Amino acid sequence: MKNILFYTFVLLLFSCSGSEEKFLHPDSVSPEIYEVLLENDAVKVMMVTFKPGQGDKMHDHNPMTFHVLKGGKAKVVLPDGSVNEREIPSGFTGYSAEGQRHQVTNIGENEVKILLFEEKKNTPKTETVDNFLHPERSSPEIYEVLLENEHVKVLMVTFDSGEGDEMHDHNPMTFHVLEGGKAKVTLPDGSVNEREIPSGFTGYNPKGQRHQVTNVGGNQVKILLVEHS
Repeated sequence: MKNILFYTFVLLLFSCSGSEEKFLHPDSVSPEIYEVLLENDAVKVMMVTFKPGQGDKMHDHNPMTFHVLKGGKAKVVLPDGSVNEREIPSGFTGYSAEGQRHQVTNIGENEVKILLFEEKKNTPKTETVDNFLHPERSSPEIYEVLLENEHVKVLMVTFDSGEGDEMHDHNPMTFHVLEGGKAKVTLPDGSVNEREIPSGFTGYNPKGQRHQVTNVGGNQVKILLVEHS
């Protein structure tokens, strides 16, 4: 029961408004808290940072996925004045398709940091691929599923130095590099590409090629990946 109540609270904390009023974009009303890392016709990715005692302004969200990088304690206020307070643990991942307009304040002693992936109406959805190779099935030691439902699949991707995965596919996806490094990408035709992947880089791929990845750098590489179903 406690888990159900907690999940309901967090969905309320980061949820999309069902109101027909003017949509209040969080990055427009509180740009000091919501930093836009990437925006295109399909998605918007924001780094949300609340310092202790800091609060945002009343706002809405599109359907979205979120991952808590640094947890803490938050107070959520709704337009009718109702208030809810809750601890938000680091590492928590959630999805919200709809919800209520709200305002959030960090009432804890620590900085709260959350990665937020909003979907727009024209986000491409999964295309049928013959013999689709799911990365978490072919390389479960690298691709950890944090959340999966009918809308999204969230993967924490971790490559140790020298480690490589098996050939695989992806649905349309958005990703954020938590810990960068150097990777070698091999395609089915044998062609190879090596590239530096900087920490903090955020990208979107509406469709891609089957590929295999190896960490050819000296550091661990960690990527948060959201596939859109």
